[in-house]
Amino acid sequence: MTKAGGGFARLMNVERLGREPMSFDIRATEEECVALAAALDILGVSDVKASGSLMREGANGLVAVSGRISAMAVQACVVTLDPVSQAIDEEFTVFYTFDPRDITVEETEKVVGLDEPDPPTLITGGRIDLAEVIQEQIALALDPYPRRDDLPEAPVEAELDLEQAKKEQGVHQPFANLRDLMSKK
Repeated sequence: MTKAGGGFARLMNVERLGREPMSFDIRATEEECVALAAALDILGVSDVKASGSLMREGANGLVAVSGRISAMAVQACVVTLDPVSQAIDEEFTVFYTFDPRDITVEETEKVVGLDEPDPPTLITGGRIDLAEVIQEQIALALDPYPRRDDLPEAPVEAELDLEQAKKEQGVHQPFANLRDLMSKK
């Protein structure tokens, strides 16, 4: 899997996936965790475990990959750059398709809710790389702004009156006297 740093791949052949689900249970090795951390651009990741199943969804040919992932991730604190650990334990469901027409996005505007699934990913070569799914789920679960727990809270900026702020900054208001001029007519 090139997206996961080349050292972590779990390919599942889904061409002959029937009505019975295929289960998976993955535990990443130490070398795979190093490759995964490098691909995610974080300090480290360990204890990566994923389990679940692949199942064909009805007559439309979609393949659903559902399961649970757990891991320990270490990122740099956004304030001090010290290591900050985070436990990840997430359930997930992602969809794949054999049909390229299923992944085309219509030109019309569409609002996608948080509860709606993402569009399916195209299956290439008849295989799904579960390591890619694991990497994506860990990336989605990571804290975007990791911060040490013992740091004081960031100070809250005092709200300023907009007009007062403009006066303090000396903002030029070219139409400020227009109302006065119009009333003199």
